[in-house]
Amino acid sequence: MWPLSVSARTLIGRPPARAGATSTRPVSSSRARSRLTLLLLIAAGAGVFPAGATFSGVQLAGGTFGIGVQTNSDGTAKGDLELQLNGNSPIGLSQWITVTGWITGGTLNTDGTMTLTGTCALDMGDGTPPVGGLAFVANVSLSGITLTVGSQVVPTLPKSDGWIFID
Repeated sequence: MWPLSVSARTLIGRPPARAGATSTRPVSSSRARSRLTLLLLIAAGAGVFPAGATFSGVQLAGGTFGIGVQTNSDGTAKGDLELQLNGNSPIGLSQWITVTGWITGGTLNTDGTMTLTGTCALDMGDGTPPVGGLAFVANVSLSGITLTVGSQVVPTLPKSDGWIFID
């Protein structure tokens, strides 16, 4: 197995180098295909929802998020996402909704945003057991995050505190 050499944002499989050895041998097509471009998305922050934002009957007030993911140019990714939403239940009680996601796919969009996919668990914070194995799609920009859990869309949580770093 060849060791992996990392340069800036590119991962390249290379054979071990011998001291003083040089080579003019062309790179084989199989080695050229092994070239992957890496991107990182690291984010932690909080935001306040605009008036009228709801999710599954809960009037949303604000939320916090944390994301750490490494994506590859072939669309694969590894990482985690957590989103906590706070608001009021239909009967006026405080309610915390938690989405915990395992990211398995990711792409950088032409507008500089990133789309992440995977599976998640949804805890509605109302005493019912969390539901796992749900598909999710997250669209992350430097200004906030929009999440779709199963077929339900969480309104965009604008980032008012914290940071979102895409590199």
